Amino acid sequence: MPIQMLAAIDVGSSEVAMKIYQFSKRTGIQEVEYVRSIVELGADTYNTGVISYDTARELCGVLGGFVEKLKEYRIEKYVAYAGSAMREAVNRDLVLDQIRLQTGLNVQIIGNAQQRFLVLQSLAGTMCQFEALSKEGMAVVDLSSGSLQVSVYAEGALQITQNLKLGSLRIREILADIEQQTTSFVRVMEDYIGNDLRTLQRLVIRDYRVKHVIVLGEEIATLLNAVNASKNRESFTASQFEKFYIKLMRSREEDISKKYNIPYETATVLKPSMIIFKNLVEMLGGEVVWASNVGLCDGILADYVRSHHMTKNTRDFTEDIISVTRQVAKHYESDMNHTQNVEQLSMAIFDSIRKISGLTQRDRLLLQVSGILHDCGKYVNMMHGTDNTYYLVLNTEIIGLSEAEKRIVANVIRFNSNGEVPEYAEVAGEMDHMDYVRMLKMAAILRLANGMDRSHLQRIQDVRVSVKDNELKIMANTIYDITLEQGMMDSRAHFFEQIYGLRPILRQKRRG
Repeated sequence: MPIQMLAAIDVGSSEVAMKIYQFSKRTGIQEVEYVRSIVELGADTYNTGVISYDTARELCGVLGGFVEKLKEYRIEKYVAYAGSAMREAVNRDLVLDQIRLQTGLNVQIIGNAQQRFLVLQSLAGTMCQFEALSKEGMAVVDLSSGSLQVSVYAEGALQITQNLKLGSLRIREILADIEQQTTSFVRVMEDYIGNDLRTLQRLVIRDYRVKHVIVLGEEIATLLNAVNASKNRESFTASQFEKFYIKLMRSREEDISKKYNIPYETATVLKPSMIIFKNLVEMLGGEVVWASNVGLCDGILADYVRSHHMTKNTRDFTEDIISVTRQVAKHYESDMNHTQNVEQLSMAIFDSIRKISGLTQRDRLLLQVSGILHDCGKYVNMMHGTDNTYYLVLNTEIIGLSEAEKRIVANVIRFNSNGEVPEYAEVAGEMDHMDYVRMLKMAAILRLANGMDRSHLQRIQDVRVSVKDNELKIMANTIYDITLEQGMMDSRAHFFEQIYGLRPILRQKRRG
């Protein structure tokens, strides 16, 4: 393989960073340069909701310098993502347009769930203990300048993940005026942070206890890793971390900056980060504290390597997406026997028409997620279950899915109850024509599978599906009376036939 290069650019809340990677058969993957510059976009967004002209000009200047680096290395392949500070800015489109005009770079705004998922992929690929710790019980605390993400693993699988707007820079900007009015600013920060964390504990992590807690984030991870390196160790025990925490919170920002050789701007946001992390360690019952410097640039690399099959995958993240989705369904007290049955039937139909459907393996995953979640809305109101599920999905963070994919899932569920194919105008504000067609194909499958368990009694579990003579033949191996299911199949066949040109036929296998 000839030498290839990739630039990963992270337009963050407090700094802009670029890592340049080199790929070759002889040396593998190497990081050849890392450049970063402090540009506090979040100071604007979290205070005023807009990125000022001066800050946008500063950002374009930094990115222009990155472009010169790309030319120096003759790099054509780059990925540039912007996170919460850009995402939440009212004038984000204007700023992105200025970046394109002044630098030629195409910066994409990435959703939070997608961003955190990329970072988790990088962590799993670079931390050799990841699998072992996830089996023992592990929480990954991803602390950025704009927000906090807590992801909990048990028995090797991702169980829950939750995002909070508790980023270190966001907190500093919100409480900036109060700092001058008190001699106990640490206590003020603890009070402000504590309310959200107690709610997180009560609603999300109350049933989870872990042995290991890993913190991600440039500020705090750099500091903790520096302390560990000086002590010749990999991690802190909970008591060691407690002692270090007390010492740090008593230190001035100027002293922290000098002692640990970190920028003063970074030192000013360390204390809110440490308060958040310490509280989470205690809430989760953590016994061992780890730190990792992986960030979005590393996540971009991990995703690029995975998508180009440049290395063997160490972890199947599809299973993490499914695992989290099941936990969401349980949270909304879905009928899990029913949803599992619908999921399996959907997969059987999908696999039988895969070659003629034009759908991909990724679409199979989205259909599977739709099957798992389709019953959630009854938790809110049984009268409008499907509509409620649509809104719940749109407002639920499903880590690993992009916002566009989440909209597809929500609409697959929404329209699986339709008798007629909806027109594009009904979803034009949510997706393009291509995604609209994908969504219809998946909704037609889910509609059939859901009808085959209308009684929620799982009378049909073992099926053989085949395509012949413009018919989708579904042979059910069951001893039960499936008159209801056959009737539902007849009533739901029209939607499927309109989409695929196949007439679904449900038959019961005759027993000798």
